[in-house]
Amino acid sequence: MKATTSLAIIVAVFGCALFGWAMDGYVGAAAGLGIGIAAGVVTWRGRPLWSWLILWCRRRRPIVLAEPITVANDRAGGGVRYQDGVAVAAVQILGKAHVPTLFTGSMSTYTENALDITELIPLLHQSLGLRIASLSVVSVGSRRRSTGDYPRVYDTLIGTPPYAGQRQTWLIVRAAALDNAEALRWRTSVGSATLAAAQRISAAMRQQGIRARVATATDVVEMERRIGQYALEPPNRRWHSVRSGSGWLTTYWYRPADVTAEKLAQAWTGRADGIIHNVTLFSSETGRVTASATVTMRTAQPPTAPPNTMLRTLPGEQAHAVAASFCGPMPLLRGIRRGALRGPLPIPIGPSGVLLGKVGAGNRMMLPLDDAGEFSRVHIAAEDSLAKRLVIRLAATGERITVHTRNLQRWNSVRMPDITVINHTKPISGTTVSVVDGTLTPAPRPNTLISVGDPGTEYRGSADVLITQTGPATVDVFAAGQVHTVEVELFRAENRYVSAEPTTLRTAVLESVDTP
Repeated sequence: MKATTSLAIIVAVFGCALFGWAMDGYVGAAAGLGIGIAAGVVTWRGRPLWSWLILWCRRRRPIVLAEPITVANDRAGGGVRYQDGVAVAAVQILGKAHVPTLFTGSMSTYTENALDITELIPLLHQSLGLRIASLSVVSVGSRRRSTGDYPRVYDTLIGTPPYAGQRQTWLIVRAAALDNAEALRWRTSVGSATLAAAQRISAAMRQQGIRARVATATDVVEMERRIGQYALEPPNRRWHSVRSGSGWLTTYWYRPADVTAEKLAQAWTGRADGIIHNVTLFSSETGRVTASATVTMRTAQPPTAPPNTMLRTLPGEQAHAVAASFCGPMPLLRGIRRGALRGPLPIPIGPSGVLLGKVGAGNRMMLPLDDAGEFSRVHIAAEDSLAKRLVIRLAATGERITVHTRNLQRWNSVRMPDITVINHTKPISGTTVSVVDGTLTPAPRPNTLISVGDPGTEYRGSADVLITQTGPATVDVFAAGQVHTVEVELFRAENRYVSAEPTTLRTAVLESVDTP
């Protein structure tokens, strides 16, 4: 609580006592003092009564964000939003391409595609005295596609480990004009200074081997649309949740002692349709850095209770909590306590990918077949019984797939709402992955192209990911300069999608390696 707030409470309590004295002497003074203490000092469900009253009065107050504009610095442009004396820019953290994620336990994973948030602390203070007010690391994604039958089955087959079929990570950079008045004397504007800080942060990421780029104004608008911009409109607000175009958003916060990598990862074990993680670093004039963390879950219906006892609710502040993940000024959230980080805080950056199977030591491996930063080419030299499993699992993560083939009968078994089988070259609208079997070439090409060939046939082209079958249920995976020997997990629930084609895998073999 700020000193000015404490002083205002003391004055208000004294005023209540004085008013009571004027009305009825000692009895009135005692009554006024009691009312003042009850309304201004005593907490009710974690807040004083005056705080609840403020939340109730502003529950319908509109949250209007200015349009981001394009600002140039050092012959490079980027999107900047200036509002309420704060300039804000965003950096999209792309991470490392095609890096696997290993399930090391029922509730633990490991990946090299991670970012330690504590390494961002020195970046809060830029050259020539420029101080970044706050840095927010926002991860937006989901475990699997929220529609369709097979994605739910796929999620059940994977089990409890935290993973993300889809995930994007953004870094929000905020600089206050008033706090940097002296530093801005040497700069063109607060917008260009904030953009320059975002560019330096992006360069620092690349020096660590983590790909990053400054977001454009269009990228900022698309990011906010994906998070749920409609949730900020007053008609969509409720006391404990807000409604977006794709579901209900409910935000919870972590106590400072719970802001650890293991506890943050637990959010990705829930059965939510979407997850938004926000870890924010706050600077101060004294040099002390504090942090806060929230998680927003998207569900079909408003939840009646938090997913676990660790998460704390934010009644009355749901819309502002969602706005805290936008590329805008950091709203004041009185229900969240900040604290210092107590050690390294690594968080995964990109998606976990598609479940392949077991590698050495019995760990299960997932591998991203797509890449948000570059076009990806994947070649699968395997029997259809294996290749089709990878295709339907990729669709379960959230990709929109078009299969281009002249042999429709061969691929009819994989048809589902998010997999379309066609006999021409143009992908359907919204396609993110095209699958070819050598008979057709897609045009225009989507972000990811997967070619399927016969096992044992040498692939002569270049591929970012190469999967070759070496046994009945064994493949070698070449990705990101590494080779992995994987025993593909074959699930009985997937047999209906591969049963249309002959296969050398006998039913007895399938059942022996099936995982319940």
